[in-house]
Amino acid sequence: MTRPSMIFDEAQRLKTLYGLKLLDSEPEERFNRICRLLKNVLDVPVTYVALLDENRQWFKAECGLGISETPREGTFCDETIRQTGTVIVQDAREDPHWKDKPYVAGPPHVRFYLGIPLRVDGQAVGTLCALDFASRSLISADKLREAEDLAKIVETELTLFDVLKTQVLLEKRERELQERNEFIRRVLGRYVTDEVANHVLSRPEELQLGGERREVTVLMSDLRGFTQMSDKLGPEKVVEILNHYLTAMVDVVLKWGGTIDEIIGDALLVIFGAPLPAPEHARRAVCCALEMQEAMKPLNVLLQEKGLVSIGMGIGLNSGEVVVGNIGSEKRMKYSVVGSPVNLTARIEAFTIAGQILASKETVDLIGEGLRLDGQLRVNLKGFSRAITIFEIGGIDGI
Repeated sequence: MTRPSMIFDEAQRLKTLYGLKLLDSEPEERFNRICRLLKNVLDVPVTYVALLDENRQWFKAECGLGISETPREGTFCDETIRQTGTVIVQDAREDPHWKDKPYVAGPPHVRFYLGIPLRVDGQAVGTLCALDFASRSLISADKLREAEDLAKIVETELTLFDVLKTQVLLEKRERELQERNEFIRRVLGRYVTDEVANHVLSRPEELQLGGERREVTVLMSDLRGFTQMSDKLGPEKVVEILNHYLTAMVDVVLKWGGTIDEIIGDALLVIFGAPLPAPEHARRAVCCALEMQEAMKPLNVLLQEKGLVSIGMGIGLNSGEVVVGNIGSEKRMKYSVVGSPVNLTARIEAFTIAGQILASKETVDLIGEGLRLDGQLRVNLKGFSRAITIFEIGGIDGI
C-alpha cells in the first residue's frame, strides 16, 4: 500500500468539509443507494460513505456497518484521505502496518479494505469504502473502475451538482440489479422455496466457500427398477417419464420447505433445515415423504393415460449433524451437505421397496408423538460397524 506522498492541508480540508453542511445530517437515499450499488459491485458485506472531521469518521451512509461514527485516529479512512488514489488492503492481518490495529486484531476482524478519497474543491473531505472480514484476491480492473465511478458520483452528490444526471444513472443501475436478482430468483426457485431464494439474494456475503455445522433431516428418494426400465424403453420415453415424475415431486418438496441438493437421474437428495434453520425439519421431511408417495398415485394415472409405464418410489430419511455450505471453487460452487448422516440416508433408502418410507431412529425420535409406524427392521449396513434399527413410516398426525 502506498504511503502518503502529497501535501496535506488539514485546515483547508476541514474548512471545505464544514462548508458542505452535511455532518450529522439525516440519512439520504441518494447516498444509501450508492452504498448498495458498491456492495453489489464488489460483493462485500460492508460499504459506507465516511466524512472525517477533526476527531471522528462519521458515516453519511452505510450498508452492513450498523454504527454512525468511530474515532478517526488510526483508521483506514484517515490514511486514505492523505492519498492521491484508491487504497486497497487485501489482507490486513498480513500487513505489518495494519495487523496490530484493534479492529484488525480484534472485533470486527477486518481483513479486506478498499477506500477511495472523496474530493471537493481538491480537498479530501471523506471516503467511499468497502470492507470484508475475509481476505480478498486482486480486484478486477472493471470492478475497480466501477467503484471509482461510484466515488465520482458521491463527489457530485456531496455538492449537489448535476443531480438529475446522477439520479438517472443510479436508477438505471438499480433496474439492472433488480433484473439480475429477479433472474437469479427464478433460477433458484426451481430448487428452493421463494423464502430461501429471497434470503440468499438479500445476503450475498453468504455466497462464499465454506460451511457450518447444522442439524438437518436428509431425504433421499429413488425409483425402484428404473435401471431395468431404462434398458427396455427408448431414451425419449425415459425422459418423458422423468419429467412428469420430477415435476410432481419437486412441487411437493418446495411446498414443505425442502432444499433440493441433487437431482441425479431418478434420484432426489433433499435437505430440510438448511440454508434456513427449521426447528421442525424432521416433521417437515416426513410430511413431505408421505405426500410424495401420495402424489405417485395420480402421477401413475397420468403416465398410463399417455401410454407409459407405471413407476414406484422408495424414500429414506435420516436426521443428524452435518456440514452445509458452499463447496467447490471460487469459479464454480454448489450449496451442498456433507457428513455421515447423508451416507446413512442413502443406505436406508436402498432397503426400501416401491411405496415405502424408511427412517432412522434419529428422525423418529425428533418427531415423537403423532407418528404412525408400520414396522421396524434391524439391518446391517455397508460401511457401518454395527446393526441399526430402521422404521417404516405409515402416517403422521395432520396429514
